[in-house]
Amino acid sequence: MASSSESRSRSNVKVQGPTRGKRFYGCSHWLNSCGFFKWADEEYRVQELQFLLFERDTRIAELEILIEELENEVKNLKQANWKLEDDVAEMAIENAEQLAMISSATADKKLYNLLVASWFLFAIVLLLLGREGRKE
Repeated sequence: MASSSESRSRSNVKVQGPTRGKRFYGCSHWLNSCGFFKWADEEYRVQELQFLLFERDTRIAELEILIEELENEVKNLKQANWKLEDDVAEMAIENAEQLAMISSATADKKLYNLLVASWFLFAIVLLLLGREGRKE
């Protein structure tokens, strides 16, 4: 690796300006025939970009796992919801049956009370008729 400076490098190139002092790789014949030249910090930038790509790929994999877990959770919640809907439907049927039984029992009780009341009235009528028959 060669380094530029105010003094001349091996290939007799004097560097002035913003790249002065910047480290680079180059062939000793890079000005004449080879043409190989690379800034030293480019290698670090490539490594940094590779690391960023690795981090991105890792995050994508983590998110794909999270998506799969969430899809499974949604599937489980849908199944639980269907079961709850079935349970509610069954409860509605049971409640309707119980309401019918209560209504029937209430009607039966009303009929029983009506029957008792009619017997009571019949007894009163008989008593009154019996008293009138004795008076005559």
